[in-house]
Amino acid sequence: MFLLLTGCMGRRFLPAGESLLVEQKLDGADKLDKEEIQSLYAYTPNRKILFIPWSPYVGIYQRGLKRYDSAKYESKKEDIREKYNQKIAKTDKEKKQKKLRSKMTKKINKQTRNIKEGNFGMRMGEPLAIYDTAKEEATIKKIKGYMETKGYFNSKVSYTSENTFRMVTTIYNIERNQPYVIDSMFYNIPDSAIYNRVIESEEESFLKLDNNYEQANLVKERDRLNDVMLNNGYYNFNRQFISFVVDSSYLGDKKVIIGLTIRNPNNQPKHKTYTIDSVIFTTDANITGLATSRQTENFEGVTYQFYSKRYSEKILDRRIFLKPGDLYQKSNTLETQKQLSNMDIFKFININYDTTGGQFIPYVFTSPLKKFQTSSELGLNVSKGLPGPFFNASIKNRNTFKGLEVMELSGRVGFEGLSGATETGNPYSSLDYGANLAFTFPQFMVPLTSSFRSKLGHLNPKTRLSFGLNYTNRTEYLRTNINTSLILSWQNYKKRRSYSLNIADISLIDSNVTDEYQDFLDTLALNGNNLKNSFLPSFVSSTWLSVTHNINDYGNKKVKSGFFRYQIEAGGNVYSLLAKNTFDKSEELEYFKFAKVDVDYRHSTPVNSQIILAYRAHLGVAYPYGSNQTLPYEEFFFAGGSNSIRAWQPRRLGPGSYLPVDSLGVYSNDFEQPGEILLETSIELRHKIFGFLFGAVFVDMGNVWTINNEEARPGGQFEFNDFLQEIAIGAGYGLRLDFSFLLLRLDAAWKIHDPGNQSRYEKNLSHGSFELPDYKDYNRLVWNLGIGYPF
Repeated sequence: MFLLLTGCMGRRFLPAGESLLVEQKLDGADKLDKEEIQSLYAYTPNRKILFIPWSPYVGIYQRGLKRYDSAKYESKKEDIREKYNQKIAKTDKEKKQKKLRSKMTKKINKQTRNIKEGNFGMRMGEPLAIYDTAKEEATIKKIKGYMETKGYFNSKVSYTSENTFRMVTTIYNIERNQPYVIDSMFYNIPDSAIYNRVIESEEESFLKLDNNYEQANLVKERDRLNDVMLNNGYYNFNRQFISFVVDSSYLGDKKVIIGLTIRNPNNQPKHKTYTIDSVIFTTDANITGLATSRQTENFEGVTYQFYSKRYSEKILDRRIFLKPGDLYQKSNTLETQKQLSNMDIFKFININYDTTGGQFIPYVFTSPLKKFQTSSELGLNVSKGLPGPFFNASIKNRNTFKGLEVMELSGRVGFEGLSGATETGNPYSSLDYGANLAFTFPQFMVPLTSSFRSKLGHLNPKTRLSFGLNYTNRTEYLRTNINTSLILSWQNYKKRRSYSLNIADISLIDSNVTDEYQDFLDTLALNGNNLKNSFLPSFVSSTWLSVTHNINDYGNKKVKSGFFRYQIEAGGNVYSLLAKNTFDKSEELEYFKFAKVDVDYRHSTPVNSQIILAYRAHLGVAYPYGSNQTLPYEEFFFAGGSNSIRAWQPRRLGPGSYLPVDSLGVYSNDFEQPGEILLETSIELRHKIFGFLFGAVFVDMGNVWTINNEEARPGGQFEFNDFLQEIAIGAGYGLRLDFSFLLLRLDAAWKIHDPGNQSRYEKNLSHGSFELPDYKDYNRLVWNLGIGYPF
């Protein structure tokens, strides 16, 4: 077995007398950044598939190497030149000649790449990582230099190697010894005002007394001090004025003295601070060459220039943080650019400063986006595991009411392949179509004082008022949803949080069901299933607050990142505030009152350059307290599907320990299984295979439960003492095609533990903890097709 595995690592390709580097270890690197040290290796072992001792990339490279022939590629280049030069000579049309030259260049470049980088197989694979003592010495030298930058000037670095059957494991031994620490600092800053700024900001300094000396902290401190000065009026300040002197010998005993020098400008007694004299804002910088001059208008100290007045200065002023009399601040310049850009009105925003004539004037130049903009999108929708085409179209009207609003009219039509609410075996097409009219205002459209509105400018405040009409046409029913909502949104960029407050989300829902489907709903209702309520004419209203924390740009593949979202929703409150008498007269409408909390946390950790560990936890609780003691169907939680517990079909898991087995002992997973409590966790180990092909090993766990006991679904009620045993477990492997702009996903998921052991007709369908039910049509393996990552 060992010899078989060594062959998988590529040992059979080794030249005589050579060995293969298969592993590198670090000893003595505790509390050091191991990834930083590993990035210093002069060479590394060949990549493996996850942690399996198999490196297919070596075999791919070797196959490509056998076919590599640089003379052949050079000959092809000459043939291409000759062929296309003849074609070019035969035509006198410049356009056709240009096209032929372009084709010739592309084909020649392809052969040039084969010569320089190797053919396709060589580029997709890897050459053998042949053990090399010279590269080991180079690695030792780099690690030693790294340790010195961390303050370990007396560290010792060595390596040992173990060679077994021509397969080498290298161990790098780091003996840190005592680090050098910062004992004291001295300052050489002739400008007293600059000196005071440095002292005032000492709390934020990266250079702390008694801390280990680190060279990287000098760079960080230099950048920090540069920002301090640029945000305190020193417009002409730059990093070149700052320098450090480090002395590790004067005090001895492994103590360091750091000297900070901030020199004055040449032939100047001090650094000059700049105060804004006036602000000039040009709203149509893209228009040039007209004989007439621009009009001007002053508002709150800002002079607006334009050929034709388009915008409300009052609203623009809330996004401008440059005011006459203020000291120059780089942060205010960047904030002004960002907030103006956030309005989706301007194509570009440039801010230039003019210091001529003894004045300091910021010029804000903006160029508007097109007033009317159309867009369309044709694609494939995969939400339930079955693909279906869709088409979206929209038109934007910017600055609709001269207050920098954006009006957008959009329409959508899409076919979706899905399993019906009553069966999974016969997928069919669902037709969804509708239209939406939305108005986005760059402010909160609620009563607020002018000064408070100005303070909110840093938070990108917006109000979105939307009206929508949507139809869902399935063979079982035609469902109409008329919706309106009023949403306030804002962002806290420093804390990386975004907020959405839906003041009023109101829907009027009507369904036209077939006779056969109505009989089915009535049957369910007699057995305690609430599906029927989803298809009654309904008035649904709610208010919700959603908060999202995005940590380190969640989803990036270089550093740890996270995503945390929680939403609190109260349903029925709008109905309560309206005149009840108006609604009570109509007995045809169903009303709902409920409270709902939904929490979703996701985390991603790069293990190395090829492997990422990602996990998710999702918790939700919805409590109905209206007279009908139920939720709108859209507010229920469901488990199962390509973005949930993948070993179960969409919306078919649970609730609790309920198993859908009828009186004849026949398993029938026909019904969707709604619940008021949801718990889901998933973990994935994602790895690169080669090129744009990635793989992932995953485990999913979770379930849904009901708050109250249902006779039709025994075992579905949440009970604290039993819920851990009712966690379903699925695991599997998936392939992903990552094209950067699009990720296609195919996951195969196996059931590991099914908590279902009760049915309406059988209270104890016993099977072992990891022994799955044995019924006809019970699928242990479920395939999931998806777009994008599951989390």
